[in-house]
Amino acid sequence: MLFPFRPIVQTAADADAMAHTPPAGTHRADDSPGPATKRWAGPLRAIQAVAVLVIAVMLAYANAFGAAWQFDDFATLLVQPAARSLAGWWDALPGIRPLLKLSYALTHELGGGAVAVHATNIAIHALNACLLWALWRRWLPTLSPSLQRPDAAALLAALLFALHPATTEAVTYASGRSISLAATFALAALLADDLARERPSRRAFAWAALLLFALALAVRETAVVIALVPLLRAWVAGQPLRAELRRLRGWVGVLAVAALAALATPGYHVFFGVSLATRDLAQQGMGQLLAHAYLLTHPLVGFTNIDPDLRVPTAWSSTLTACAALLAVLVGAMFAARRRQPWLAFAIGWYLLQLAPGNSLLPRLDLANDRHLYLALAGPMLVLACLLCRAAAWRHTRAFAVTAAFALCTMLALATWQRNADYRSETALWQATVRDSPLKARAWLNLGYAHRLEGDFARAAAAYRCALLLDPVNAQAAIDLDLVAPGDVAPARCPPPG
Repeated sequence: MLFPFRPIVQTAADADAMAHTPPAGTHRADDSPGPATKRWAGPLRAIQAVAVLVIAVMLAYANAFGAAWQFDDFATLLVQPAARSLAGWWDALPGIRPLLKLSYALTHELGGGAVAVHATNIAIHALNACLLWALWRRWLPTLSPSLQRPDAAALLAALLFALHPATTEAVTYASGRSISLAATFALAALLADDLARERPSRRAFAWAALLLFALALAVRETAVVIALVPLLRAWVAGQPLRAELRRLRGWVGVLAVAALAALATPGYHVFFGVSLATRDLAQQGMGQLLAHAYLLTHPLVGFTNIDPDLRVPTAWSSTLTACAALLAVLVGAMFAARRRQPWLAFAIGWYLLQLAPGNSLLPRLDLANDRHLYLALAGPMLVLACLLCRAAAWRHTRAFAVTAAFALCTMLALATWQRNADYRSETALWQATVRDSPLKARAWLNLGYAHRLEGDFARAAAAYRCALLLDPVNAQAAIDLDLVAPGDVAPARCPPPG
């Protein structure tokens, strides 16, 4: 109970205070809120926080409702029968990520096109921001006992996450829903688990946490790491991990059932087989050092790119040494902060944990993508929010902290709005991509295809020539160039991205 009742009279002082209580209907001398006001203060603050987060997402993503289909959308949403109708989804079972495909099938069955898909993605993102706020406001008082306004820090951290442009690839890009929807169920599972800890007598919360965790895995298998978050919290708090492991037996059971389901699903055999055949462990390790450095220095600070130009290293280099040092500093900071600043250790651990499934040992075709930073981003944003709220607690830096928080939210919102504008058409997105990845043949190939769909064969041919210049054995680029410019003999060069 948030506001427990007090006995009518506890001490003589209480009796004296009651004797001087103004009669009903009169104003208090100090205009302090009465019991009824206090009773509603908590819910009202919660409603206000949710309203702030939802409105912020709606404003930042207002130009994303009309975004065009992009990249993998055509294969995953417009071709696969499992994503086109409930009957197709049912016939495709057992298949990988069944709940994700069901969400697309439901949207299609209800008559929704691209606008409906994007509206759903935006609503999911707003919900995720609210769930993060709910978790942070529950956890910050123990993670950072000295923080004077944990409620304000929780709201600011969720707001920074909601407005950051790095989330656009998981929101505005329709195929990015696998990341954001899995995050919804994962965060809801953590919240239900926390409620179960608070009220052990209400077993419904514990069962709900297990169900939500299972649903997260049914959306995207990378949600497996969410089961480790309670262990991370226990570790930074200095609590015994053995007791926490006993509490998580139900989660381990869900993981065991999910593993058996994956073994019985042919699609996962292909999925993991292709992954393991992509590159060997040494190449994967070197590639992921580059990937982590890229994520830290590009999308995390606002430089988004749907197709970053990251190449698998063939040998160790000074660049890899610098990348390894950067990652080591991050891990070292987590261990160093554990005793004195557990909130910082938790935030760093959260960041690394959420990236682990896609950016560690299991190879992927692309070394890194912005959308994989989606839930990991909440960790760095929590750090920023805590630092700003700590600065706001000091009289001499309060104005600066408030101004900085407002300016940061505004800058992130504008950057998100600008990035969403790149998704308005295939041409606009791939023009932005070749600007940021000018030496990547695939980006030019996709730009050529976008120009070709628009009927601009001259620009399409120029883009295909550039793709062939960068990758002379690219058969698709050669075929496409012959389609738009048969017998082409123009000199190969790369045109300006615009």
